[in-house]
Amino acid sequence: MSEDDRVVQSVGESSIDPPGFVHHSAAISDTGHRRDNQDSFLVEDELGLYMVADGVGGHQAGDVASATATRVIRDMVADWRRQKERTREHTGALVHRAIETACATIHRMASEDRELAGMSTTVTMVLIDGGTAVMGHVGDSRLYLLREGTLEQISTDHTLAAELYRGGVIAREHVDRHPHSHVLTRNCGTQPSVMVETLLLEIHPGDMLLLCTDGLNPALRPPEHVVDLLDSATDLAGALGQLAERAKASGSRDNITAVAWRRDGGDPSLTRRTVDALRSVPLFAHLSMADLSHVASVMHPRSYDAGHVVLHRGDRNAALYVVLDGRLRWELPSGHFAYIDRGRGIGTTTLVAARRSPAELRAETPAHVLVLSCEAFRDLARLRSRLGIDLLTSLADELSDWIDPETDRGVARPPHGLLVEF
Repeated sequence: MSEDDRVVQSVGESSIDPPGFVHHSAAISDTGHRRDNQDSFLVEDELGLYMVADGVGGHQAGDVASATATRVIRDMVADWRRQKERTREHTGALVHRAIETACATIHRMASEDRELAGMSTTVTMVLIDGGTAVMGHVGDSRLYLLREGTLEQISTDHTLAAELYRGGVIAREHVDRHPHSHVLTRNCGTQPSVMVETLLLEIHPGDMLLLCTDGLNPALRPPEHVVDLLDSATDLAGALGQLAERAKASGSRDNITAVAWRRDGGDPSLTRRTVDALRSVPLFAHLSMADLSHVASVMHPRSYDAGHVVLHRGDRNAALYVVLDGRLRWELPSGHFAYIDRGRGIGTTTLVAARRSPAELRAETPAHVLVLSCEAFRDLARLRSRLGIDLLTSLADELSDWIDPETDRGVARPPHGLLVEF
């Protein structure tokens, strides 16, 4: 990407997410093989608004058209959120009205300024509202739904070639190669109004929505490769960047813009605090949000008062303890000790087999802990094979780090040179 390209990424909870859910959103906009970028995008987590727009027009008019569409739609959605209880306007009606207003605004600007004459833009947007998402769509940008390992195009291409296919004139495999594959039959701005395609989607935990301009299209075949990349992504913006590079390598000559949004959770324990803590544990550091959600769902929360003994020396243990808040103290009979703070875990080796604790584990302060039992770990690995491979690979890497290759003995770790594990 060049320095003119744009990347954004976020993860967490917003007022749009139901309790117990977190979202993960990202966007990239790549100039591609062109000199300027006429694409625009929106990632507005607090509004639940995600959008891509591909501008068309001479000089910089395409920039103006796509930027105007995103600005008008963003302002209308923000006002609707503020007025929602009073207006009671249905989400679908708002999406339709917002795109129509953007179209009328762009058309008026083009009519009043000769340098902007003929400008227009595609618009593909989703507005998240609780457990549903409403799509608004005009043009040949696209909305995809990735659900349970399957990537499906939700939007309809408003191009002459696509219309010929839907009319039975040409075969599906000829659409992309047709000379009119990029001739739009609908856009925002050429006329004062436009027919807006809307669709209501029910959002399931783990669903991902991918919005993209047509510059990304060459990277979306075959879809299995896209699924593998996005489903396993811990760096969602990085995955979109890889798709952009793949599109350029596959012959894309257009600007490339993509926005991805995913919702995970359903368990009230999966909060931003939980995500941050689990991501700090090497065993889970490279898991995607969807996989992290599966892990969190089988972990049990426990709370301890200051001074409470979590494990006595000699107790048999078969669980990993991850500290969410507070501090645990790991103390050997010699009096040497180490602290286990927020985002650190202890007991990784017992996920392989139960063993006796060589030290006492005590709550130094009031502490909240997530516990992953050996049994739950094995069930997760068995029932979800891809996640199981990732977990077992991470576990093998973690255990190998604990072993001195010269002596086959455990390696001392700070603080105090203790082996803070068993």
